[in-house]
Amino acid sequence: MSFLLGRSIDATLVPGALSAIEQALGLGVGQQLVLIVEAGCEEIGGALLRVAVDLGLRPHVYVVDRAQSELPAFLRRMELKLEEADGSILVGTTAGLDAGFRRHICTLPGRRRHAHMVGVTPEMMRQAMRADWTEVHQLGERLARQLRGTRTLHVQSGPREHLTVRPDGRCRWHNGSGQLREPGFTNLPGGEVVTCPGDVEGSFRADGGVWIGDRVLGRGSALTLRFAAGELVEVNGPEADALWEATEGPNGRRVGQLAFGTNTSVLTPIGAMLQDLKMPGLHLVLGYSCPEQTGASWSSEVMVPVLCRRPDVSADGQPILVRGRYAQQLMA
Repeated sequence: MSFLLGRSIDATLVPGALSAIEQALGLGVGQQLVLIVEAGCEEIGGALLRVAVDLGLRPHVYVVDRAQSELPAFLRRMELKLEEADGSILVGTTAGLDAGFRRHICTLPGRRRHAHMVGVTPEMMRQAMRADWTEVHQLGERLARQLRGTRTLHVQSGPREHLTVRPDGRCRWHNGSGQLREPGFTNLPGGEVVTCPGDVEGSFRADGGVWIGDRVLGRGSALTLRFAAGELVEVNGPEADALWEATEGPNGRRVGQLAFGTNTSVLTPIGAMLQDLKMPGLHLVLGYSCPEQTGASWSSEVMVPVLCRRPDVSADGQPILVRGRYAQQLMA
């Protein structure tokens, strides 16, 4: 704590930090917060800690590198603190701490409300993290209600790109709004309604970007993906080979997630996956099905999101998105 509090705080990060703790997690005076900060992310971690102290929370802080996160004795000490906590936040990069460690922090049982801020940058703290999470949550609830029970989604992502999606009735439509009031975890910045689909057939134009780790493809010239029986079977466009190679592995070319972005504070893509995927639009994730939230019975170590910025989407004939804007019945 003294290490982080001794650093100068960038005042422009404070509103986003306040939004994360007070509005997204709903934490207040006297509650316990465990803050886990990857070494190198002290700028954001310091802003979150300063807000926690100012709000009267009881914070416990870890600044962790990859080697430390793999020590069994350290993990046990941290688990004991997490079991006692009302809330927790993990701030880190997508390539620093091991993915297994990050997922373990999310899924430990207990009464915690956990905010997963992996990949968040100062720029995102100044933009997407300033969203009104109550507004985002309400839009997500209206959208999830309309989508539950849907038999067929039709997606037009380009002049000749048409996709037919049949949801898997065994999987949930999860409102990942970023707002938590019950035990569980949320990704921040929040703002998506997601499921693991059943059948996916047709073509999809990824004009908003394709992410392979921290690398973004296709922003200058869109990639087109073709699907059959729920799996990627062909890619066309610049860097198509890179996408095809990135999806090698068990279930890597299977569509693990279909998600609608619901963070209306994000107006245009900037090339940052965590922010761009939350803007109004539609994205697919190849591989990882997020079973903790969707209820999928399978998953994959591969995770490649592909984004369309301005699709037309209908659910059983009812409009959902029209050129990337939500239909009138979904807007309050």
